[in-house]
Amino acid sequence: MPIRRRIELSVAEARLRFQQLVRLTGLTGQITVVVDGGRPIAAIVPARDVLQPAPPVAPVSPPVPVAPAVPAAPPGPPVPAAQAVPAAAEGRPGPESSAGWLRRIEKVREDVRRQHAGRIRELSQSLDEAWRLLDEIRPPGTDRHVDTLRAAHGDLRRIQ
Repeated sequence: MPIRRRIELSVAEARLRFQQLVRLTGLTGQITVVVDGGRPIAAIVPARDVLQPAPPVAPVSPPVPVAPAVPAAPPGPPVPAAQAVPAAAEGRPGPESSAGWLRRIEKVREDVRRQHAGRIRELSQSLDEAWRLLDEIRPPGTDRHVDTLRAAHGDLRRIQ
């Protein structure tokens, strides 16, 4: 079952990420609403949501069999019929392609998690250093305003 998400992006952001959005839509079923000034103006949706299968057309007269021209086969071993038309050539991703995209998406997510963890660590160290300096300049109990800040930010401080 594909993941059904809906996101909203500005025209500029959608333009920058168009190729990524289209591929993600095909793989996950994500719906991207393009907004201009907060007003929805377009959407990138999976094709299966908007395309209706064409009704079968009954032939007017029976088809006349025509022998197709057979091009010369290239040198080398024959290609089995199952491999002749890959899924991507039919307009749909094959299982290998989908699995590859999902692996790439997971790798990007992991990279972003790692980057955020590093930034959080840096910010925590900076905050600890700022409080250490503030504690030297205004020790606890000497300044009512700083004591109020200490109480308000107690959950953010790592007291050693």
